[in-house]
Amino acid sequence: MLDRIPGKRALAGLKLRRWREVEALHEDLLFLCAFAGSAGIAGEARTGLAAIGSRMRALTRRERALGDDGGIAGSVTANVFAFPLARWLAKTEDLTIDWGAVGDEAALHNVVRVNLAPAAAEPFVDGEYGTREFVELARPAWARSDVHWLTKESSVAEGWNQARPVVKWPLVESRLAVTHNKVPFVRRVVRRGMRRPDDDVAAQITTPLQSVERLSRAHASQVVACARAALAARCREVDAMTYANLDDVWWCDLGEGVALAVIGIGIEQRLALETNTAYLLVANGVPIGYGGVTPLYRQANTGINIFDPFRGSEAAFLWVNTLRAFRTLYATRRFLINAYQFGAGNAEAIQSGAFWFYYRLGFRPVSLATRKLAARDAQRMAADRKYRSDARTLRALASGNLHLDLPGFDQADFFDEALLAKAGARAARRMARETAVSSTLAQRNVAVALAGDLGVRDFEKWSPIERTGFTRLAPIFADLPRLRDWPDADRDALASMLRAKALPQEQTFALRATRAERAFRSLARSLT
Repeated sequence: MLDRIPGKRALAGLKLRRWREVEALHEDLLFLCAFAGSAGIAGEARTGLAAIGSRMRALTRRERALGDDGGIAGSVTANVFAFPLARWLAKTEDLTIDWGAVGDEAALHNVVRVNLAPAAAEPFVDGEYGTREFVELARPAWARSDVHWLTKESSVAEGWNQARPVVKWPLVESRLAVTHNKVPFVRRVVRRGMRRPDDDVAAQITTPLQSVERLSRAHASQVVACARAALAARCREVDAMTYANLDDVWWCDLGEGVALAVIGIGIEQRLALETNTAYLLVANGVPIGYGGVTPLYRQANTGINIFDPFRGSEAAFLWVNTLRAFRTLYATRRFLINAYQFGAGNAEAIQSGAFWFYYRLGFRPVSLATRKLAARDAQRMAADRKYRSDARTLRALASGNLHLDLPGFDQADFFDEALLAKAGARAARRMARETAVSSTLAQRNVAVALAGDLGVRDFEKWSPIERTGFTRLAPIFADLPRLRDWPDADRDALASMLRAKALPQEQTFALRATRAERAFRSLARSLT
């Protein structure tokens, strides 16, 4: 499959009259681009993909519509896009509001109003024109579409996100369509087969990955564009891609032309205690999968989504080495998989039996009862190669999270994610006790008091960005018991972690968090 494809003439002569036929060809060609057995095969696959849009247009309207929301050239994607993503897409794509899907046009009133000159606003505000009617009337000549115009001003972000308009995106031959999307700077690698993970998965994950580098902003921008498009065309979205930080994009070479791009989120959108990142897997520049990872102290919540055309590839090997990259970047000792990833409220995961993908690689249910159920079903599969877990069993197996513990993980280091909300409430209560009228001044007062408790004598000499990070998290840790009595090393570890929260690369915060043992253990006890 890696080195065979019909000749160019035979491929061009294929007469496809059904959407499913075009889809099958499209997926095979994408696979061959990602995992080509020769440069010639890759070239022919690209030539075949270049004709997909024409093949789609040759279908009847009814057949063509079956391909909508899948991202293929010649189809249409309709979705609710967050403001930054809608704004970014509208700069190069002909996005339009799907007015037929807008239940209340008045929800977009403020979005339109901000974009009007005072002289033009009066008839609109007075209600003499409907929202859609006025958008068509007032859209300026420079705007390539109504969405391009309405998203020009960043001040409409909140109104746009509240209105949640459905946006139609005709992909035609867009370079952002799944058919054409790729990371441009990747060098093609020819391969002959697929790799499998080592028998000792934990040992493989804990072996540091040597080829990890932070990308320049120019290359980071190209990676983020590819990642956003790969998801948006398929009606998906991940916050860390939408609000990407171009100073915090890491490139991890997994060999054989495959790479993992880890994308940090913008400083203003960062979570409090977690480090929120997204990732994109690419093979020869072609996006083949994505996910997210949120390091928290010495653990990380994650999961993987392989796009349909590539599920017959080396998914297990790539997942293990993705975890290896995370371990290298964040010093993670335990990986968690939320139940949704393998079936809780996720019909696709149930249908694919995703639970067993994770289980075979060493992940185990948190619940003892679920572990026993999994062990029994695993024994049945071992005894009968034709046996498959039914949907009821898979739903039962998805009743709780999975975890993979690496050497060095201590159960006392587990920080229950349910405590995150309590940590936020704790911060709110601490701030409520402040008498300063200004929220900014109140936060500063809390930060200065905590700095004193931690023995920090040069707080005012820190850089503004370090003081910002410390101040943001100070209300969570300010009331920990007997802080002044902690050993200097423990107080220093907490102060060092907090001052790193707003640095350009959040990896620094994540790594320092792994060394703040007393802080996290004390916080967990105080919140339980």
